[in-house]
Amino acid sequence: MNPREALASRWARVREARRDILTARVGVQELAGDLAACRAELAACRADLTASRHELAIATHDLHALSGRLAWERGRMLDALRAIRDDDSAAWQALWRLRDTEEYTAAFDEDEPLVSVVIPTWTNWRLLRERALPSLLAQTYKRFECIVVGDAAPPEAADVVGSFGDDRLRFVNLPYRGPYPEHDVDAWRIAGTLPANTGVALSGGRWLLHGSDDDVLRPTCIASLLALAREQAAEVAYGKQAVSVDDEIVDVIGVFPPEHGHWGAQASLIHSGLRFIWAEPSDWLFEVPNDWSMAERMLRIGVRFAMLDEPVVDYYPSRGWTRPAQVGERNPAPR
Repeated sequence: MNPREALASRWARVREARRDILTARVGVQELAGDLAACRAELAACRADLTASRHELAIATHDLHALSGRLAWERGRMLDALRAIRDDDSAAWQALWRLRDTEEYTAAFDEDEPLVSVVIPTWTNWRLLRERALPSLLAQTYKRFECIVVGDAAPPEAADVVGSFGDDRLRFVNLPYRGPYPEHDVDAWRIAGTLPANTGVALSGGRWLLHGSDDDVLRPTCIASLLALAREQAAEVAYGKQAVSVDDEIVDVIGVFPPEHGHWGAQASLIHSGLRFIWAEPSDWLFEVPNDWSMAERMLRIGVRFAMLDEPVVDYYPSRGWTRPAQVGERNPAPR
């Protein structure tokens, strides 16, 4: 190749390289445009995501507020329905009429007023025999009657009551159990309601004690609560409860005035004139145990309470009606 041809060849390669550079530059510019567009789109996506997060936070807040509002309105509705059912105005008037009667005064003035102990039972006849009735018969106060009401209890329950050979004890059995709601917790809230009310209706004492078939009354329970009621003109005299698990005391509960979880009818002596405040079989609808429902109704109408600052009952969380109760959780007293 002569010099002219060699120069032409090199010049051709230069022109070709220049075209390649220009092409590459255009490609780079296009990529830069695409990158800028991607960055803009990413920024827009981030903005949309931030806006969505903000909207989600607002929606979550609104949902919580709505849930709270619905819960509040549900609570208000239950309170309103319960107020209609309980009719506190009529109960308040009944209380004041009671206080003007000789029956009311006799409970405080008689030397040895009869105390009616009502014990609902179902299948727990062994502890009825080993705990409840022996502790009742060991009371220092002797003038009592005890009505054990079976919630369609098996024959062993009647045999247990009869085995003590004490005329102060009698057994009544209902023909069928309950009925109770299907859900265990709902059923637990009203366990023993009908037997308890039956026992109260059959009782003839000046004072009532809602016993339990698996708890232990301490020997001076009735005597000390009766003395407290007379001393303070209390219509409900109650004491503390020693919570026992496997025969070991794990807690002592009871405060004044009564609070949910710190009061139980099995540790209370109640003026029999208050029998118009029954254990309500509909308490499960209001998600409240029936013993505490009774206490609340009495508190709302001004029933006079007094508390003995010592245990009067060894309370064993119930396992016999529907489910085990947790320590410190109150069972319905009419069990």
